[in-house]
Amino acid sequence: MALELYLHNNTDAVISRELPLRAPCRIDTGRTQRTIYAELSGGQAMSRVDIPEQGFARRQYRLYLPAYAMGTVHLKLLTLETNALTLSVEKPSSEAWQGEQVPLDEGPTMIQSFLDNFSVHEPMYFLLGVDPGIEQSKFQFSFKYRLFNPDGDLAAIAPMVSSLYLGYTQRSVWDLKSASQPFDDTSYMPEIFFELPKIDLNIDRITAFGLRAGFMHESNGKAGNESRSTNYVYLEPIMGIHLGGPFFLKIAPKIYTYVNNNDDTNADLKDYRGYFDLATEIIDPDGLALESHLWWADKGATLQLDLSYPMPRLLPLSLSLYLHAQYFSGYAETLLHYDQRQDVFRLGFSIVR
Repeated sequence: MALELYLHNNTDAVISRELPLRAPCRIDTGRTQRTIYAELSGGQAMSRVDIPEQGFARRQYRLYLPAYAMGTVHLKLLTLETNALTLSVEKPSSEAWQGEQVPLDEGPTMIQSFLDNFSVHEPMYFLLGVDPGIEQSKFQFSFKYRLFNPDGDLAAIAPMVSSLYLGYTQRSVWDLKSASQPFDDTSYMPEIFFELPKIDLNIDRITAFGLRAGFMHESNGKAGNESRSTNYVYLEPIMGIHLGGPFFLKIAPKIYTYVNNNDDTNADLKDYRGYFDLATEIIDPDGLALESHLWWADKGATLQLDLSYPMPRLLPLSLSLYLHAQYFSGYAETLLHYDQRQDVFRLGFSIVR
């Protein structure tokens, strides 16, 4: 959809404004509140606008509503002073495409109607090992799936069921230096959890607050002495704070405990991974993001830093990726070597940060 942006100037002098390539928008469906991005038409990384005295200037953004945005939807531009919009969105039926050529990227959505329930979960990236080397390359992908239709009969009786998700994350350390390029270790992490994405605290500058609680299994799929596995029950509140301008702060302390840990091969895992993960992030949605994870355990602290920047800001109209750097220092990045301290620097790209 197209968003027409009118910039008014009630003064007697020309005013200049810089508009971002990607403007963050808060979309609120009543059940879900998330940030999506509108793309400035014209393709320039930044657009300078001169607003004439006692006049206005017009610019257009393109916005693609996510599949879950149906019914009454509220839309608000976060970094620009504009009024909120209220939209009525209907899901197109198959009859709407009869006699028309269906775009290839729309076909699966029409046929597989449950694709609306898929969404991203944890960050997704591919990173090459730099120090000590490419034998410490790493990648991760992750998604979640909403089990129950929030507009269904069961959700009308018990609204909490619409907050139940299945999640899956897979993280691998890849030895690209060896001739056969084997995976050193892989963590397979299915989970089931409740996610409450919007809890209104009515506190200034707190732009988001939610809660996630669930059960996760983690194992490395190996046999014998290299087999590692454990299970977690966790609670994770997530808060977003507007720092001013385009900058936001995310704070997500995660508390967890171990259930049916494999005491044969990783009995002391808790001594290296601990019971607490403090995640913080300072982010400009249209620019730089710095995220940190701090784990504290009996054997010492573990720190992971992730720095990312949108590549379209560096190369306009080019790759839709983030340039991503990661530093890890501590224990238990992999289950196989959980009791060995590692210091690794990686560089690559991400599609979800």
